[in-house]
Amino acid sequence: MVRLTADDPTPYQGLDAYFVEERGKALPFFVANSRLVKADEAIVRFEGVDSEPESQALVGRGLWLPESLLPELDADQFYYHELPGFRVVNTGVESEMSLIQVVEYPAQDLFEIKVDGREQHVLIPVIDPFIERVDKPGRTIYLCAPEELYNL
Repeated sequence: MVRLTADDPTPYQGLDAYFVEERGKALPFFVANSRLVKADEAIVRFEGVDSEPESQALVGRGLWLPESLLPELDADQFYYHELPGFRVVNTGVESEMSLIQVVEYPAQDLFEIKVDGREQHVLIPVIDPFIERVDKPGRTIYLCAPEELYNL
C-alpha cells in the first residue's frame, strides 16, 4: 500500500518507478502494477518483490519521485521538501527564525522552526490561516500564527 501525500494524486498514476529509501540512499523500485483504492492510496506491486517478507521489509520506508516528475505549482504553493532552510518571519515575533523541516503527522502537519536564543524548536501547524505567503526566490516563509505558540 502506498499513501500519496499530494493535493491531487492523479499525476502520479501510471508511474514506472518510485525511489525507496534504503540505508540513506534513494534506490529505484520499478512498478509491476498498481491500482488506486482511495483518492490518496494505491496498491503497488514492485518488480522483484515477490514475497510477503520482502514486502514487509519496505513498510514505513520513504518513497520519492524525481523532482522532474513533480507537477509545476502555482506561485503560492510549495512542496514540503523545498522549505528546510527557509527564513521564517511571523507577525509580532522579533526573533530570527529558520524552518528545520515539515513534520508529517496523521492528524496535523507541523512546521518545525528553530528560534534563535531558544534551545527547543517550535512546532507551528501547517494550516492556510497561518501562512501569509511563501517567497521561494527569497527563501522566506511569512507566517501569521499566534505569538503565544512560540512560547509553549
